[in-house]
Parts: sequence; structure tokens; C-alpha cells
Amino acid sequence: MIFIFGVNDGNVEEKQTNRTETCQRCGNTARWIAAKQSMKASLFFIPVFPIKTKYYYYCPICRDGYQITKEEYERMI
Repeated sequence: MIFIFGVNDGNVEEKQTNRTETCQRCGNTARWIAAKQSMKASLFFIPVFPIKTKYYYYCPICRDGYQITKEEYERMI
């Protein structure tokens, strides 16, 4: 019996925040995006369970930003 097991990057859930910030990289002022990326284990190419979740906050124009905590993500959305 053969099992095909792997890890995928999962999907990214992006939500625009109400906070307007000026980007240090591109200089544009815009409402930034809070994103949630979940890595999932898969069995036969079907996602089974989440392994790791990362949260990001970034500029919608140049996509420069930084990683944030789950608590900061929940406060922003």
C-alpha cells in the first residue's frame, strides 16, 4: 500500500484593515492588509489538518511588511 503524504502552503486569507499607514519602502499611504497563511498536512493531495499558521501585515502596493502575532491580527480585522 502506498501513501502519498506532504505539506502545502495552504491558502492565504487577506483582509483589508481600517488602519491607514505610510509605507517605509514605497512611500505610499494606503489601508494596509492583514493576512493569515495556514500550512496544512495533506494525504493523497487532500488537506487533512493545519500544521502552522503565520500572520502578516503589509502594504497593498509593494507588499512590504512584517509578521505579526495572532492577537494583533484579530485586533486589526
